[in-house]
Amino acid sequence: MKRPPLLLAGAALTVCLLAALPLMYIALNALRADPALWQRLSAGQYPRLVGNTVALLITVMSSAAMIGVVAAWLVERTDLPGRGLWRWLLALPLAIPGYVSVVCYLFLLRRGGWVDQIAMQHFGFGRNEFPLPHLFNLWGVTAIIALYTYPFVFLAVAAALRTLDATLDEAARMSGRGTWGLFRTLTLPLLTPAIAGGSLLVGLYVLSDFGAVALLRYQTFTTAVYRQFAGVTGREAASVVSMGLIALSFILLYGDAWLHRRERHYTRSANWRPRRLIRLGAWRWLAFAVILTIATLSLFLPLAVLISLTLQGIFAPTQVDLVWSVGAATLWQHGWNSLLLSVLAATLASLLAFAPAFAAVRYRGAYAVLLNVSKIAFALPGILIGLGFLMFFLRTPLYATVTALVFGLAFRLLPKTITSSETALAFVSPTLEQASATMGVGTWATLRRVTLPLAAPGVLAGWALAFVTAMKELPLLVILRPPGFDTLSIRVWEAANDSVYTQAAPPALLMIGLTTLTLGLVYRAGRFGVERVVRERDDQPRITVPHTLPSGVPADALPLPVARVRPSGLFDVTAERLKD
Repeated sequence: MKRPPLLLAGAALTVCLLAALPLMYIALNALRADPALWQRLSAGQYPRLVGNTVALLITVMSSAAMIGVVAAWLVERTDLPGRGLWRWLLALPLAIPGYVSVVCYLFLLRRGGWVDQIAMQHFGFGRNEFPLPHLFNLWGVTAIIALYTYPFVFLAVAAALRTLDATLDEAARMSGRGTWGLFRTLTLPLLTPAIAGGSLLVGLYVLSDFGAVALLRYQTFTTAVYRQFAGVTGREAASVVSMGLIALSFILLYGDAWLHRRERHYTRSANWRPRRLIRLGAWRWLAFAVILTIATLSLFLPLAVLISLTLQGIFAPTQVDLVWSVGAATLWQHGWNSLLLSVLAATLASLLAFAPAFAAVRYRGAYAVLLNVSKIAFALPGILIGLGFLMFFLRTPLYATVTALVFGLAFRLLPKTITSSETALAFVSPTLEQASATMGVGTWATLRRVTLPLAAPGVLAGWALAFVTAMKELPLLVILRPPGFDTLSIRVWEAANDSVYTQAAPPALLMIGLTTLTLGLVYRAGRFGVERVVRERDDQPRITVPHTLPSGVPADALPLPVARVRPSGLFDVTAERLKD
């Protein structure tokens, strides 16, 4: 079809326009600003903000990509001890909010912190003599942010490595390629789309991050937006500064679109076989040490600090702890609010993302442009998205309600769910939809019975990423939350702002626990056989495709060869006939 159904086109257009609502709000406020304000900000703050933000963007994206690729290659391609466990643990830093990681490292590495005190008490160092890494500069900010954003790249690259065919390795080795040459000339080009996609998410996260850069006092566009919004000039100055942030976001999205136009897609052959693991030999334990170091710095160390602070607040409370004293009932209420809000917002964002993603993948053209406009919301500071929807709901009955909060947060999460849905739908072969149409199945029935089941794993992965982001979201909640509706992130931020770390630790631990538990349930639910290789008696790989046969249609009437029809309604078709 050259044109999408009217209902699908209308839904995609509506979602993209609503996603662009904060962008339109910022642009209108910036255009109404005094020209003198534009001139003053452009001559004063803009050059420094552009330099700082671009430098942070480049260093964090490069560092996260390097860590993610190395970790994914060691876990998926080598005989690393505990591969299955590391595959799960290396994704968990996504559950730790950035501002929580910064608080942990400041508590450890600041002057007078734990490391400094241990050096003075046990190793004879004087005050301010022990060399500590300086965190309040570009390299300190880069190191901390890269440690909790590399899973974006790790997950994408690990998934891509699991799909590569062993026959490609054998062909490359027959042509004289060694291990390094094989990685450089074959594996790395095939992984480029996954690396680029994960790095794009890292870059957009860096542009929108506020908590980490604010705590480390590193000036970027996001901190300038908050500072201007809190100043005398208020919303107009914040909107003017935000235009630079939006421009950088469009550059990132244009680069992503350019890579998509140039990338080559790899399709499994009928004789697909998983790649054999590389035996590291004497280097095996060195690889284990590398993975252990990454996991320690990004996961184990922050968790150890949070647990220690929590125990200190329970068993050795100070007067400040007694004043703050968070009761168990209040803490669990905050946890329930966070869990309910995150599940509702992630589910709504996944539902809203499907129409524009499907229209862009299947019909392209103007719909692809609309898709990139909707992604720009991810690069906007949460406070500006909150302000846009606050003005939208101001004169409606939904103002200052949980419904408005869920709606605004869903559009904050929309770029992640759209990106995941777009990728999932791109890997659903149009041939299957065409085969369904030749059987007399309508468009909506094909969507429900063929497209949705095959795209379900990717959509579920997008839901999980959206859920994690919603659990950690802070600025938007400050703007849109109704009175008395507190979440774990609000509680953590309030306690950390007052430097009461022993009271910030318990809600942070509960947030991480709830996120990990939910992700574990999603991971187990996603292990269904939407597309799995089944070994038959003749050892020929066959792909099992979920589909329910229409009533009255015999098996031999299908346009694809059927190996057998099961009572569950699943039929097997040879991979060779599906590879196109």
